[in-house]
Amino acid sequence: MNKKLISILIANLFLAAPVFAQDSLKISGSVNLGGIASDDDDAVDPSKLNDIRDLSDGVLFGWDIKGRSSAHWFDFFGENIGRDDQYINLRGGSYGRFKYRLFSDSLTRNFLEGGLTPYAGAGTSNHTATGWPLLNTTTWNSVNVGYDRRDDGGYFEFGGLSPWYFRVDGNQVTTSGSKLGASSHGMSPGNGYVDLAFPVEYTTKNWTVEGGYATKRMHFSASWMSSKFETDNTKVNWTNGFWSSGTDTTYLGAGNEYTRVALNGTIRQLPLNSTLAARYTKDELESSFAVGQTVLGIAAGSPSGTAASMLATGPNTPNFDGKVDNETFTLALTSTPTRGLDTRIYMNTLEREDDSTHMAFTSAPVTSTTYVNEPYSYEKTNYGIDAFFRVNKGNRVGAGWDYLDMDRKDERYDYNRSKDRTWWLEWKTSMLENVSARVKYSNLDRSSDFKLGNAGTGPTDANYMFRFQSAFDAGELKQDKWKFNLDVTPAEFLDVGVEFNLKDNKYQDVVLGRQNDKRREIYGSVSYGDPSAWRFTVFGDYEKVEYESQHRVVGFPPGGNEPYNPIQPDTSRNYNWQGFNEDSYYAYGLAIDWPASEKLKLTASLMHYKTDGSMDFSTPSVVTAIPGNISLYDDTKRTAINLKGTYAFSKTISLTAGYAYEKFEYADAQFDGYRYTIPGSNRQDSYLMGYYKDPNYKANIFYGWVTWKF
Repeated sequence: MNKKLISILIANLFLAAPVFAQDSLKISGSVNLGGIASDDDDAVDPSKLNDIRDLSDGVLFGWDIKGRSSAHWFDFFGENIGRDDQYINLRGGSYGRFKYRLFSDSLTRNFLEGGLTPYAGAGTSNHTATGWPLLNTTTWNSVNVGYDRRDDGGYFEFGGLSPWYFRVDGNQVTTSGSKLGASSHGMSPGNGYVDLAFPVEYTTKNWTVEGGYATKRMHFSASWMSSKFETDNTKVNWTNGFWSSGTDTTYLGAGNEYTRVALNGTIRQLPLNSTLAARYTKDELESSFAVGQTVLGIAAGSPSGTAASMLATGPNTPNFDGKVDNETFTLALTSTPTRGLDTRIYMNTLEREDDSTHMAFTSAPVTSTTYVNEPYSYEKTNYGIDAFFRVNKGNRVGAGWDYLDMDRKDERYDYNRSKDRTWWLEWKTSMLENVSARVKYSNLDRSSDFKLGNAGTGPTDANYMFRFQSAFDAGELKQDKWKFNLDVTPAEFLDVGVEFNLKDNKYQDVVLGRQNDKRREIYGSVSYGDPSAWRFTVFGDYEKVEYESQHRVVGFPPGGNEPYNPIQPDTSRNYNWQGFNEDSYYAYGLAIDWPASEKLKLTASLMHYKTDGSMDFSTPSVVTAIPGNISLYDDTKRTAINLKGTYAFSKTISLTAGYAYEKFEYADAQFDGYRYTIPGSNRQDSYLMGYYKDPNYKANIFYGWVTWKF
């Protein structure tokens, strides 16, 4: 619990009381006191149950207090006080003069509970172990991985000089604990790898100052924001069992500072009933740190049995200075030139400049390859127009066109530029009584400038294959998208809703890479009942995503005349293969509200969802070793039942009691037969901590509280 903040909140509340007392303050609200008990004995690793929320046995305490007078007001809310997911919020102000807010919001991320690690000091900046290889897990140490996050802050806004106003916001986010990480044993995970618990000790401080002028006809504002991220750990030292039990280093994120200036302006009541809005922002992100000068390893060409040592990485500069600037501008004009016609014309621009240090690492003892970082600058220009026309009282049609130009300034290796052109049509209708519907179709056509059309010297050069590889985020694309919504009230107290979405992406001229993907979504709900008597709601949701892609295998040694030419006929050594990914999502639920009597109110709900993924492979007939299809590809099931009743003993005292049941199941082929160790030859062993070894759980949760209203 953040005792200091609670003291500040309560002190401010009492300091304001004399002021409110002189103004006939009326206070009302409620206080809750109760408890919670959870049975999660079936959970080997209860981290998935306890992620984000705190379901541990203990006290439940909270309040919701409101104060009102003719000149002042406040709302004071708190829930789960003293628990890991505590939330406190105090808002208030003086009508037409000022308003304020103070808050504290906490949560816990749990990644792993009851795991194992060969290291001592897991979760710190030094992981140590001796006696490698350490394949006997009975000698390992237990480990929990997770962190606590708390966001404390508030704002104050003064409007006593209307139409001028002034506002200041500030908050501090503190994160403490550990998170999942991993590092390779040798120069790549092919030499084995280890799970590590990276330390997390972060502090982010944010400040925003804003001033402006606001009337019914216009609004202008200027703001300045500053954000500073600080971390206590920029690297983790750990014992590397592959490199002669030497001390290796994994580098973590460094601190940074971010600033932003924003200007906003809106003018209303212009000719043709128009409103003109503009926004300009300029921000800068900076980070500086010393780069690693050495790496643990064995120099190339060393005799067998040579002990590992620290080798120079050969950076061209000892320090990295990161600097990224973004500049945006938005302009929009909305108008109603005639009755029933609404139009909008808009333009958006974004320019990103990456002026970070250009790094190059050249170290002959380590590798003959020079490694460089890749700055990424680009410009985006977007503009468009749309219009809606009300044909009659029950029908409204709309159309629009949108253009997006993405110029990557020759800093991305595969695509220089892409241009998206989108047009859409929409129809909304309510011409039938108690029926409303909406249909929208959009079409996107993307053209791109491909830079690798002449890569490689020929089909015996590995770079030649770049000519046929396409990235789906920037490659040429044709997209069709449909949206349909229907809401019907066929009878009193009966509501029916249906929503359907369809999206087809077809990537053009793709030989290697994603060739197409499809998405289907359908949602339906039915609600019936008089809220004063009883009411139930049932819903169902189904979503399906399919991806189809083609890839190439080149054997070693490649063999053949044109091994890197995917257009050539397949051979048993060099061939193309296809992958078909399918992900389905199912969900259904039921909720019932029943006022059993004037004093007793009951609610019940059921929620079930399921994800079902699969991966199918297709290879040519010349290939004898055919990979097996994967039916368990990130499959999950979750069922949640909640029963709750509230009995009012009087107008001021009530009792709430409830029971919740949760069951979670996870299956994925990559975790079948999970082992803490993966033995390898020549010390190329891998060591895991147990993440997703036992994610399944069943839990019974009982809770209740007494509420006093005043």
